[in-house]
Amino acid sequence: MNKFIGVILLISALLFPIANAEELDYNYQSTFFVPIKMSITEDFSTKTPLNEGEKLQFKITEDVFINKSKILEKGTLVNATIETIITSGMNGFPDEVILNRFEIPGIKNSQIRNEYIKTGRNRCYWVYPLKWALTPIPFVGSLTNLIKGGHAQIKTDDIITIYYYPEWK
Repeated sequence: MNKFIGVILLISALLFPIANAEELDYNYQSTFFVPIKMSITEDFSTKTPLNEGEKLQFKITEDVFINKSKILEKGTLVNATIETIITSGMNGFPDEVILNRFEIPGIKNSQIRNEYIKTGRNRCYWVYPLKWALTPIPFVGSLTNLIKGGHAQIKTDDIITIYYYPEWK
């Protein structure tokens, strides 16, 4: 049986060789990055109906430099896509929104580590102790199931930081 597995591994290694580091999209040997700070152009909250795939608009809050050379100017508009929406649930679980695919002029998407997660207020920390304290009274502990978590919101004065890796392809 072990010989059979060894033969399969040998054949797969010959048919599907591992790519060299030069052929990969990312240069994981390089850890040089430049932070890009931005803020949303108008307040955002999960209280309003949202759809995955919608675009949100941000603006860069500070000039971005690499080696004293300006690559992005303050006020440049950036679009981001709502990748995932997780709605709040019972027992205090909050809303969560994942933003991805930041479109920055002059920068390839493969050069950005660009996921931003915003979570609402987590009420589980006080709901669960309350639930267990009320459990000895019949059916009263179950009423805490009706408590929902908070809405995720991004305000215009919140600063979001994503990272640009200029040495990646």
